[in-house]
Amino acid sequence: MSPTQTALTGLLLAACMTSIKPAAQPATAAPSGTGHTVVAIEGTHFLINGALTSPGKPAEGLLINTRMAQAIFDDENAATRDEWNYPDTHRWDPQRNTNEFVAMLPTYAQHGIRMITVGLQGGCPSTDPPCPGGDHPWIVSAFNADGSLKSAWMNRLNQVITAADQNGIVVMVQFFYHGQNQRVLDQTAAVDNITDWLVKGRFPNVLVETANECDAGFSDYLDGGNCANEVSVIKQVQDRSGGTLKVSVSLVLLHGNGINGTQLQALITSTKNSAAYRAHPKPIVVNEDSTSTDNMNASVAAGVSWGYLDTGTNNYRDGFQRPPVNWAINTDAKKTFFDNALRFAPGVSPASSTSPSNLAPTGEAGKLPASTLLIAGSLLLIAGLLLLIAPRRRRGGAPRIVWRNRE
Repeated sequence: MSPTQTALTGLLLAACMTSIKPAAQPATAAPSGTGHTVVAIEGTHFLINGALTSPGKPAEGLLINTRMAQAIFDDENAATRDEWNYPDTHRWDPQRNTNEFVAMLPTYAQHGIRMITVGLQGGCPSTDPPCPGGDHPWIVSAFNADGSLKSAWMNRLNQVITAADQNGIVVMVQFFYHGQNQRVLDQTAAVDNITDWLVKGRFPNVLVETANECDAGFSDYLDGGNCANEVSVIKQVQDRSGGTLKVSVSLVLLHGNGINGTQLQALITSTKNSAAYRAHPKPIVVNEDSTSTDNMNASVAAGVSWGYLDTGTNNYRDGFQRPPVNWAINTDAKKTFFDNALRFAPGVSPASSTSPSNLAPTGEAGKLPASTLLIAGSLLLIAGLLLLIAPRRRRGGAPRIVWRNRE
């Protein structure tokens, strides 16, 4: 390429680069402390990035959410692991499970979802038999017996939190689940270690639930008799994090399993009327309920965030809790919930939850101003014509202009 051609090519590239911005980067971890989705609490409302969630919509100040306890699930028991095999590969793959979940986060956000609950000890994974009381046979835990953290689980959790952050979604991290907590012999160390990990990650889109239903057969450390020691566990997280982690004392968590909309509203009303709540009002979140849109409607009408629970079966089709999970919006129940969510909360696209760009995250060009297109087109035309004409020097003679396709 001649010097003239090189210069013209540089001019052409410069024109293109100034008129078209580079594509947004794929979902990777934001630099420490600079997340895209910063959750905060103001009175009884939630804010994201300093503004009330879902402004002007029925769910203003609320977090419409869905329980996705198995997003980072794995089972280390060789005797039960095959229960979760995918029908196409005939084996269980925890990384595939997380990858498929993360791939759906943009779609969830576009349907108004503002929070997901993810479990470090999963949820009940079995359809038949259903989860028994006492110890469960499968081994589902991000914690080793000594309370240290398993790196594979933490890698998947980081993947989920980071992708959620990119999509305007808050993650409620649930530490312990009944039937699994007993595998952790040093639960004090476990709470310290996961708290340190979350603080070090400086994740701005994380809330904490220390135990799912602390009265459901937990150890004395997590229960103490009808959740009597739960306040101590919460205080441990608060003290260890220096108050940076919003744990479940910063908000009230309710479960609506097995009750109808009228009963749920009565539960919410009794909670709000309690002396403790009146003394310290804060957001109320139902982060586990059912597939009932009646309950969802009743909760939002009462000014309370609501969470979808769709247990399904282990068939890679129905529900969101029985592995292998199909994370797509592929059943009537799922479609009804997500459609209803969009009535209450506006959809958020990944582009609008991160930094502005003229290109979508997929690299697809957005609309450019007409003036920019005109200038770019003119430069392309001029550069194209000039590239057809190249200076040549006859041996021993003065330079002359010749057409490239003529001798």
